[in-house]
Amino acid sequence: MLSVTIAAVVWRRRGQPGAAPFALLMLAAGEWAGLALLEHAALAPGTKVVFAALEYPGIMAVALPWLGNALYLSGVSVLGGADPTPLAFALTGVVFAAGLFRRRLFDLVPVARHALIESMADGVLVLDAEHRVLDINPSARALLGLSSAPIGARAEVVLAAWPAVVALAVGGEATETDAQGETPTGPRELHARIMPLRDADGRSRGRLLVLGDVTERRRTEDALRQSEKLASLAQLVAGVAHELNNPLSVVIGHATLLRRELGNAPGAARVERIAAAAERCARIVTNFLSVARRRAPERASTDVNRVLREAVALLAYQLELDNVTVLFDLGADLPLIRADGHQLQQVVMNLVANAQQAMREHEGSRQLLVTSRLDAGRGRVTFSVADTGPGIPIALRSRVFEPFFTTKPVGIGSGLGLSVCRGIVEAHEGVIEIGDRPGGGAVVRVELPVGEPPTSAAATGPVVEAELIRGQRILVVDDEPTVGDLLREMLEADGQRVEVAAHGKAALDRLAEAPFDLVISDFKMPVLDGAGLYSQLVMREPRLRERFIFLSGDTLSAETRRFIEHSGVPILEKPFDAAGVRRLVQRLLGRA
Repeated sequence: MLSVTIAAVVWRRRGQPGAAPFALLMLAAGEWAGLALLEHAALAPGTKVVFAALEYPGIMAVALPWLGNALYLSGVSVLGGADPTPLAFALTGVVFAAGLFRRRLFDLVPVARHALIESMADGVLVLDAEHRVLDINPSARALLGLSSAPIGARAEVVLAAWPAVVALAVGGEATETDAQGETPTGPRELHARIMPLRDADGRSRGRLLVLGDVTERRRTEDALRQSEKLASLAQLVAGVAHELNNPLSVVIGHATLLRRELGNAPGAARVERIAAAAERCARIVTNFLSVARRRAPERASTDVNRVLREAVALLAYQLELDNVTVLFDLGADLPLIRADGHQLQQVVMNLVANAQQAMREHEGSRQLLVTSRLDAGRGRVTFSVADTGPGIPIALRSRVFEPFFTTKPVGIGSGLGLSVCRGIVEAHEGVIEIGDRPGGGAVVRVELPVGEPPTSAAATGPVVEAELIRGQRILVVDDEPTVGDLLREMLEADGQRVEVAAHGKAALDRLAEAPFDLVISDFKMPVLDGAGLYSQLVMREPRLRERFIFLSGDTLSAETRRFIEHSGVPILEKPFDAAGVRRLVQRLLGRA
């Protein structure tokens, strides 16, 4: 534009014939024309991007003033002897303007700003050197709950709900920080980054503040960490269970034998108490395994009332600490349902734990009512957990089953419990819903379809002494001598001939020396484990394929379960009692 202006001013100047070339230039266009050429030369390198965008017309436009001046100085008559340089400057401006509009270069700045700032998911604020807001994008306004752009307002006012972000924005050497605060949509967590804005001389002119909402990401990370903890816990609990179930098997097994020997003699009642305490410990270990271990669902005939009682028993200590009274109102006519008992137990434990937490800060009586009913007409079994807490507002009931949604304080709940419960219940073709408890509090109801009828008593009842198959050679394989000796004593009491081996390799040596009618083997052993022993026997003694029993204190591990399901071998879980051992052994010995 400066070139065009100068050209208009100096256009009328004419040179004098016979003057020197430089003098001719100065007289024809004056000193201003020389300055115009210098200005043109100075701007050309700085606008190389524009020239590239204009391609060849732009290059020609740059050359026009120099070409016109060269023609004039060389004496070539152009425009009747007038200096064409000013006209060439004007043509340069026209070509540049046409190229800029043709290439829509004036549209790039607003388009780039919209693409980079206006449409960003992160919030962006531009602050001047005095920490005043010069620009803000829609994401930042939505995140901060602002109805309009607070242009000119100080960052301390706009970000008042986020002290950590204010400290980052107004000074200090930190470049990023995490912050928690309240927003119109509830508590959120931000990750804030600050970047200085400097001019061409490196002077600070302001700061660019970028706000990222990382609430959902952090919740997901927390859930993953929780999942990793559960996986680690599962491995730990499995190892502990295996170690505990061996001595528990010995205690329960010998208590069973003592009861059989004592009958009604003095001391029998004391043995009963020992056995009851050991069986309670065994149930606790089993419950911990079922909660900690992740595994595929296993549908089987399930007693809902038993699931309810065992789940509450697992949380009995915590309920007692919070002075929660538990009442049961269980239907006596409930049939078995087709379900995964361990998963249903997880559902009940979540519901009981939620009710306990709801009542923790509640004044007045703390009462938990667990009920179960049969709707024979619809073929459904219903159970519910009701508390005397503050209840759940109607407005929140549609959201409590959403993943990561929680009304509990930070660090108390992950927001996954009810979501997991709904997933389990719906996988069982059931329904879970929340309502009000009469008199105050909340009640969660679960409705499940009735499954297959219970197995007949003939299949699971005790084996009559007169029907026992006796005199069979049985090999017991276990690396725990006390467990092996206990099984030998139980089986010899039924008239069997029993030998004990410490591991799989020793068992193979015994089998090479003499035939056996049945093998009972622990799964986890040194030297050669139960899986290895079974695989060897299938090749060496195919007849024992149908007369093999696995013994294990950790049947819930994925590796163990996959092998057992593939082989079809029955398993005797530790801790066991004499009746269970007798029943399984007699069933296998009775096979032709």
